Amino acid sequence: MPISTRVYKAIDSLTAGKYWLLTSAIVLSALALFFAFPSYSDIVSKDWDALFAKAAAPFANSTYGAGTHEAKITFRLLVPLILHFTHFGIAGTLVFLGIIGVLNFYMVVRLAFDMLQDKRQAFILGLCSAFIYFGKCSFIELRGTMFDGIAIFLLLCALNFRKPLLIALFVFLAAWCDERALVGSTLVWLYYMLRQPQGNIIQKSFSAHTISVYVAWVAYAAVRYLLVRTYGLTTSLEGVGLSVLLNQINNVPMGIWSALEGLWIPVLYAGMMLYRNKRYFEMLKYAGICCIILLAGLMVVDITRSVVYLFPVVFAAIIVLQRYVSKEKLNQLLWFALILCFVYPAYYTGGKSSIWWTYPLPLQMLRFI
Repeated sequence: MPISTRVYKAIDSLTAGKYWLLTSAIVLSALALFFAFPSYSDIVSKDWDALFAKAAAPFANSTYGAGTHEAKITFRLLVPLILHFTHFGIAGTLVFLGIIGVLNFYMVVRLAFDMLQDKRQAFILGLCSAFIYFGKCSFIELRGTMFDGIAIFLLLCALNFRKPLLIALFVFLAAWCDERALVGSTLVWLYYMLRQPQGNIIQKSFSAHTISVYVAWVAYAAVRYLLVRTYGLTTSLEGVGLSVLLNQINNVPMGIWSALEGLWIPVLYAGMMLYRNKRYFEMLKYAGICCIILLAGLMVVDITRSVVYLFPVVFAAIIVLQRYVSKEKLNQLLWFALILCFVYPAYYTGGKSSIWWTYPLPLQMLRFI
């Protein structure tokens, strides 16, 4: 029996029940954890001090040195405010992040099925996401100042729940989780631009959905300005910029690959389809936003956790592929993507020459012994 047939039988079994989306999310989370299990033995409580200090006094400036992760959380208020009211400790915060990790898979499969109307393809896309950094970031980041899983979850909510008010709210909240999400929210804008096959550029740019993204951006800028004026909040820009990019340029290829791994196949193919069908302006928007997010991610030391904000482009790519390729071709592209995502280990790229392997569960168990 071919491997693909066996996989399809397993998928059909998993997705047969009433609560198949939740079942899929749990199974995908288990797979992600099996191939990249958190190093809980490496948790250092000191790494969480800045977060809990921020939770205790959300509108106070950081006292940490410029260029440190701790000094850059001044305006990343969402998680500190959650902890301020819930009083979570390290364990509680990690449980909360784990739940977000499961919900991320729920959102991926839900959105994919809504677009594709095919449980098999939706689950395969979920499998791809489980084997790349996106699927692991909510589980394996244990340093206490990085909550990319929450930020991307909110961006996925903006794609899943299409009422303009909710789109604006989710994009607004994501930006307060990490500034990278503000850059990544341009993909939410692109997604809703591409969802409108009819109309000129003005009509597409000022639909109810795209206007909601503009509202979120303006609201974020306005509130941030008020916080600066009222509380004198500042943040460090040290360790960001062209000099950082040039210093770690030898890690750029691996860093770019780590954003999507095998999912680059449908993303690049969608760009090619826009070009072949002479949708040049859409292609420029599509490629331009991808380049902006990649460039922003490569201009900081934490490359992989920055370029992972490119993940929502996968759904923009699906819109394009549904328009120009057959279902069989799309299925083929997803299979190629899955194979590449599976065979490439769980590596994290950052800095000039650093590449870390996130150990799978069997090796972590040996380390715990």
